[in-house]
Amino acid sequence: MDLEKVAASKNGALRILVTRLRFLGDIVMTTPVVEALKERYPGAHIYYLAGSAYADVLEENPFLEGIIRMGDGAASYAGTIRSLRSMNFTAALDLYYTPATANLLFLSGIPVRIGGGRRYRGLFYTMTWKPRVDGGSAVRQHMHPLGMLDVPRVDGMPRVYLSVRETEWGRSRLAAACGVESTVRAVVAIHPGGSWPSKRWPPSRFVELAKRLIFSGRKVILLTGPGEESIVNEVRSAVPGAVVAPAMGIRETASLIKSCGALVANDGGILHLSVALGLPTVGIFGPTEPEVWFPYEGKGPFEVAGGGEECAPCHLHRCGDPRCMEAVKVDEIEERLSRVAGWDAK
Repeated sequence: MDLEKVAASKNGALRILVTRLRFLGDIVMTTPVVEALKERYPGAHIYYLAGSAYADVLEENPFLEGIIRMGDGAASYAGTIRSLRSMNFTAALDLYYTPATANLLFLSGIPVRIGGGRRYRGLFYTMTWKPRVDGGSAVRQHMHPLGMLDVPRVDGMPRVYLSVRETEWGRSRLAAACGVESTVRAVVAIHPGGSWPSKRWPPSRFVELAKRLIFSGRKVILLTGPGEESIVNEVRSAVPGAVVAPAMGIRETASLIKSCGALVANDGGILHLSVALGLPTVGIFGPTEPEVWFPYEGKGPFEVAGGGEECAPCHLHRCGDPRCMEAVKVDEIEERLSRVAGWDAK
């Protein structure tokens, strides 16, 4: 389907809505879809509908005309429907396709509604697709339905954009926290938290890694996600030389880590945020598939560790025998970190 012809038939401008309500990492991994749509339809006005808790990550994206934020509750849901109805969209691409979003787009009256044909919710769309038979990465899965819109399905990379002011703020904050200014390559950001307990590398391993980095002359800054203070404090108490960055908003976190030299993190939103900013990144995986959720190796200074145990992937949020995470050794992370950061090139 050629969306320009659809818009012309209705005597209106081409306006496209892309939506994925949550979560941080998942939304970051949809950004290649937005870029591909804009490349195919350069005159289109493209908007993104996301949950208000995650929408900030899309700010400064040059391929978006605007961001629509939806909060929790019936009032926000109804308000979003009214907003969408008033904006005269030509088409909507639902990359989340839950019953709630399928119904939302149906009630919004958007003429062309594209979503996954899972169970009965496909009845709310005008066009549906099925997941790729061969699976593939989350990025490729998101790109898959673009073929229905005459958009080439390229294997793009996620991108998050910062303003000059945000970049300067991150550098200033890092300098104040770590006592460095021009030597940002010496600062390693570590995120020991994670939404699933099963995806967290043991804190003792992060302690050992941080100690080694500090001993070698690096600076270490520990990132804190929402509700992760106890995990971070456990690492910090065993590594006096480490600096703690308190829980911050998405933009502030992005600005801070962009100014670092590299990042090590468990599978989660901050990991994908780091990659999308182009920061040298090492991801630690256990119960989830790196080939799906970390399709970045060979495309930049990004490497993954773990994910090779026989019991994986299990996708369990909690596990009484986390052998997959314990199998990842500090030596391996240190080696990969040195490689992506370019330290071993000296």
